[in-house]
Amino acid sequence: MTAKSEYKQLRYPYEGIFETTDYLEIQCLDYVSIGGQSVGAGFTTTTSSTVIRQRGKLNREKLKTESIVNTTYLPIPSNIQDGNSVTFGSSNLDGLTASVLNYVNTVTTSGASGIDSLDKIGPFITNTLSSGVNVLSTQEALDYFNRTIAASAANIPFGGNLTASQLLARQTGQVLNPNMELLFEGVNLRSFKFSFKMTPRDEREAEEVRRIIRFFKSNMVPQAVDTYYLKTPRVFQLAYKQGSGDHPFLHKFKQCALTDMSVNYTGEGTYATYEKGVPVSMVMDLGFKELEPIYSGDYEENKFGLEDKNRKTEFEKSKGVGY
Repeated sequence: MTAKSEYKQLRYPYEGIFETTDYLEIQCLDYVSIGGQSVGAGFTTTTSSTVIRQRGKLNREKLKTESIVNTTYLPIPSNIQDGNSVTFGSSNLDGLTASVLNYVNTVTTSGASGIDSLDKIGPFITNTLSSGVNVLSTQEALDYFNRTIAASAANIPFGGNLTASQLLARQTGQVLNPNMELLFEGVNLRSFKFSFKMTPRDEREAEEVRRIIRFFKSNMVPQAVDTYYLKTPRVFQLAYKQGSGDHPFLHKFKQCALTDMSVNYTGEGTYATYEKGVPVSMVMDLGFKELEPIYSGDYEENKFGLEDKNRKTEFEKSKGVGY
């Protein structure tokens, strides 16, 4: 392990036997951007200086150009939780708009009449508009088009907000069928909150607690490179451990940024210190957020047998239930 600070390795409690117990391991690493990685599996080069991820296959664990600055060992916190979320949103496509869309799609995919060079964009739009009038040939389309013009004109004098749909509802008691559908919009990044109550029992453990607090504070903030730029703060790799291996049941983490941190120096609700001003009890709250979203391929298959005798064997062989 390459150490770039005075801390090297920290732990609380100081005398904790982490070789045989469950604990949380937090490694601090120098941040390496995607563009700073060598192009390999899961990457594609779009320009000489731009590298983008393919199919979400950025695996920073396999691209170990980062150097570990520190490893901190802390007890398993209370209230362990993880959760996944994705974003879906409603989308509307009424019949009249769908008719226009179908016509435009037909034109753009018709070979010679489509766009095969940038200088044809202008003529293509002009021809499409002039030849596409037949899309409005139905009476329903013409009526709605007229209501759109009327609503827009009525809004001009006094800045109203009347729409064609509202006008249609007022006149006929009908609205366009929106053909609403819930569509996938994107992924979300997971975040994690941890709270550690630390009660130093002697001077050596008090110094260790001070180092832990200062270490997280100093590595979550950016470094000033020069007058114009700030360097990205270091990142953290978290892992629930059981002895020397990964915890067989609790979830895993991707690399995280430490987004917020707070320390309550009156952990018992009142101010009390040992000699030299060391607080009797402190509560350190850490908020992490993963750098990358979770994809289906990140989960390991955990195949259990149908019989109980196979279930234990497969569980012992597994390295965890995934992220």
